[in-house]
Amino acid sequence: MEDGNQKTRASGEKPLTGLEAYQRAGGRVSLSSDGLSTAQSLSSSIGITKEEDIVWAPEDPDEAIDGELEELWKSPESVTWHLSHKEAMRYARESGKPVLIWFTDSVRSALCKALNNELFSSDAFNSWATDKVVRVRIDAAIPGSRSGENDWTQKRKAIEKLKKNYRVHGHPTVILLSPNGRSIDQYRGYKKGNPDYYWGRIKGAVTQAESDYGAWREKLEKRGYRMWTNRKGRKTFSKLYRFTGENITLIDPEGKRGTTSFNKLSDADQTWVLQEKQKYDQQRGQ
Repeated sequence: MEDGNQKTRASGEKPLTGLEAYQRAGGRVSLSSDGLSTAQSLSSSIGITKEEDIVWAPEDPDEAIDGELEELWKSPESVTWHLSHKEAMRYARESGKPVLIWFTDSVRSALCKALNNELFSSDAFNSWATDKVVRVRIDAAIPGSRSGENDWTQKRKAIEKLKKNYRVHGHPTVILLSPNGRSIDQYRGYKKGNPDYYWGRIKGAVTQAESDYGAWREKLEKRGYRMWTNRKGRKTFSKLYRFTGENITLIDPEGKRGTTSFNKLSDADQTWVLQEKQKYDQQRGQ
């Protein structure tokens, strides 16, 4: 059998993945007594995901991203309430914070106005929420003209899609999600004069979401997932999928992949990758 490091790829061919990528980066493959390559038997020790171990999930166009890790790691909106569901979910996965989604009608709903005035706009709530949750406001009151396939129409379609996904049938509706996207609780309506009771229910759901996320993350960490950080301090919870020596590809729990330069990883992550590679080489007796 031809040794893997002797094989070359012509420019423009499909990128190498998994063990082939490791060979391209300098790793060698030798056959063991059972006919399997040493690299295959030790692939888990360097964190390269075997194809059959990848968890694929249906794409949710409102949440997961694809492509370059630079896109994943871009700064979140610098706002108290996110207006983009997609951006909020992205930030939640990075920060590990639960997501509070508020479906409101700021113009026509008296109860939405009361909820805002009595709780959501208070200094105490804002201080707590900044530390504990990622907030998203989905407002049915959209400014602008309603005629034609314009921006107003597109926003209306996006809102209706979210309402259908979360089974929202009135305003206000508040939904609490685990950072992994699982729905923890939903609150419909609001009773005026009871902000503390309403807030207490949210706090309880946040505690439950944090526990849910902790158990979910612990389970995935046993399968090789970990928190990665780039040079700017942005984070993503992913697993090593491909390493070519110059570029690194990670795969998130939903099966989405992102690629970035190895040099853009934090010092700690670069050290981790190189240490895993060294362990791999040592186990092969090099």
